[in-house]
This record gives sequence, structure tokens and C-alpha cells, in this order.
Amino acid sequence: MVGEYFGAIHDFEYNIGDKLYEFAIMDYKEFDRLKAIYTQLIELICFAKESDSSDKKMDCFFKMFQIVRVCLEFSPYTHFYTQVLIDIIVKTYNTKTFRSDLLFKSQIGVLIEDSKYYPSEIFRELEEDEYTPEILLIKWTQEIDKVSNKKHAEYMKFFETMRDLLIENLMEKKIDLKERLELISKYSNNSLVRSLSIPEKLFLYETKRVFNIHYFNTKPAHALFLDTKFKTKYICDTELSREERKLDVEEIVEIIKEKHIAAEEVYELQNTEEQIRFELFKVIQNNFTINKCENCGRLFIPVTSSKNPNQKGRNDQKYCNNLYLDTGKTCREIGALNKRKEKVENSSILQEYNREYKRIHRAHYTHTKEFKEKKFKEWSKKARELRDTYADEQIEDFRIELKKLSDMYWKF
Repeated sequence: MVGEYFGAIHDFEYNIGDKLYEFAIMDYKEFDRLKAIYTQLIELICFAKESDSSDKKMDCFFKMFQIVRVCLEFSPYTHFYTQVLIDIIVKTYNTKTFRSDLLFKSQIGVLIEDSKYYPSEIFRELEEDEYTPEILLIKWTQEIDKVSNKKHAEYMKFFETMRDLLIENLMEKKIDLKERLELISKYSNNSLVRSLSIPEKLFLYETKRVFNIHYFNTKPAHALFLDTKFKTKYICDTELSREERKLDVEEIVEIIKEKHIAAEEVYELQNTEEQIRFELFKVIQNNFTINKCENCGRLFIPVTSSKNPNQKGRNDQKYCNNLYLDTGKTCREIGALNKRKEKVENSSILQEYNREYKRIHRAHYTHTKEFKEKKFKEWSKKARELRDTYADEQIEDFRIELKKLSDMYWKF
């Protein structure tokens, strides 16, 4: 999927699914970083709108796109939130009205508690301009009356309130997404589910409310994704001149190859929920597996090797490649060991077996001539069989039988 912001950023790409699960497991402390980025964005736009210098306005305009890029790198699902925040700030200055109506026009449902920030009736029905760099620049450079310190403080408080509401809503999206992915994780490893066709699979996941489309229905509607507004478009960022268009087809083909011109199929999405739903659709459509790490409990997409992290791996991987606590090692490196330790700690049979194994192992390496490797391996095999025969409540019987076995192979 290709991300864009006002049609200006063309090179932000990411693999569908990867960013989805990264967002779902994101630590809540990370949103403090987004808050700091949005605060920087607010201050930049306020400075630009209140500045009398056209050069400073233009300089801030290009710096704004740099901050937008940082937001996209934080998470591509900030796209529509960042867009509406910029829109609110710019249009609030230009209209001298708190433009909270833009939240609802962008289909971002939030609860505004302060009545002075309620959407203005004047702008409620007003149709907004489409988002383009040219229109944004016009509104960015639109002249405004001089802003007093008092008015600046009022604006800042409003913008910070909008910032907090947007981040709070994005965090709610993260919680909701994690629940959806937990469901996909639960079913994606099921062989029966994996054998379903894509339409059958989509119906199943809609039934399980992964998409939460028909909230009041007792069963899904016949038309899947009935309320989705995905629009397919074909775009090309290079245009042939009038003279080039008159050339023979062979010459045009040469120009296309030389300039690497291609039309791309893109989807037009209107808000973050549509963006997430679109990616969930692709995750299911491409039969992605999402596992839950048995060591740390985080969701992860299995990979086959560290050399090619984008290659999808076996669906039976139990541990993720995230660093575990402050160990400096990944769950994949220490997960099985931790699981083994936990199992041993909770089992008196395993504890007894481990003690005896260490004792016999030490005897073997201390007396290799008398207690040869072949003999030690025979003991080890029979000890494991004995271990698997007894339950924890039979610990005393197990001790007796294990000692008899050891005495047969080595007399201390």
C-alpha cells in the first residue's frame, strides 16, 4: 500500500499487515512521542499563520511536510489524524472560528466536553475543499488579522484539546485493532479456516465481528462490506507533452521505458477506520498468519529468516523476534528455555529427573572409562521413559524406580 499526504509524499510505502500488527501491539508510552510531534506541528503552523513574512510562511510550509513524514513513520494510521489537525489549525485562523466541525466531517467520532468547542452551525453544512497541496498552500498563506497574545493562547488551548482528542481516538483504534487481530490469530492457524475460500473466510470473520460492520444485525448482511467506500483509481505522476502524444506508438513506448512511466492502481480511503479495514481485508485475502508469542504474549507475523524479514514464514512459530525485557535476547532465542524452566519449576517429577540427570551426567564425564557414552545414553533413554510414565502425585514411587535404574548403570 502507498501512503500519501495531500498528494505530496509519494515514497512512503510499507508492507500490508506488518504496520498493522506493529500498531496493534504499540506501547502506550509511544503515544507520548506522537503528542510531542503534534505539539511541534501546532507550534509550527501557528507561527506560520501569525507571521508577516511570506518567506517564513513558505519555509514553515515545507517544514510541515517533514513533520508529516515523521508522523507517517511513527504509524501510517496517523495519516488522516495529522491531515485533519492541520486542517483545523489553518481554517481556525482563517475563519476566526474553532473548526471542530472538521473532526466529524472527517468521520472521526470524538466526544467534545467543552461547550465552547462545539461545532459551529455555520460550518456544519459547508462543503470543504478537496485536499491538494495547491489548495492547502492557498489557505496556508491566506492573510489574517493580527492575532493578540490572548487570542493566541485561546487558539493554542483549542488546538491542544483537538490534539488530545485525536490521539485518544487513535489509541482507541489501537485497542479495537488488537482485539480484531487476536480473533484472526485465533482462527488463522485453524486448518479448517485456512481451507476456506476467500469469500467464505471473509464471511466467517464478518460473522465474528472482525470488521464490526453490521453492529445491530444478528447475522451478516448478504453484501459484505456494504458500508465501505473503497474507491479504485488509476494515477500516473508523469504526463506526455502534446508533441509526444502525436508520435508513433513505437516512439511512445520508447519514451515510456526511458522515463519509467506507469499507471498505478490505488485505493482511495476516507479515514483511518477504512485504512485499517482495507488492510485487514488484505491480511485475510493473502492468508497471512498472525501468531501470539508464547513467551511475551505479543502478536507477531512469522518470518522464515532474519535475512529476509518480509518473507512470510511457517505458521507454527511459537516465539517472536522482539527483545524480551532487558535480557538483550529475543523471545525466539530464550522462549523455549523459559518455557522449559517454567515447566520444571511447576513439576516435582521434572525437578527430580533433572537432579538425577545432572548426577549421572557428572559421573559419566568423571569416569569415562568405566561409564562409557553408550551406557550413559542407554540410561538417559530409559530415564526419560520412566519420567514420562509417572505423574507428580507419584513422586515417591518415581524416586524409588529412578534410583533402581541408576544403580543398574552406575554404583556410587
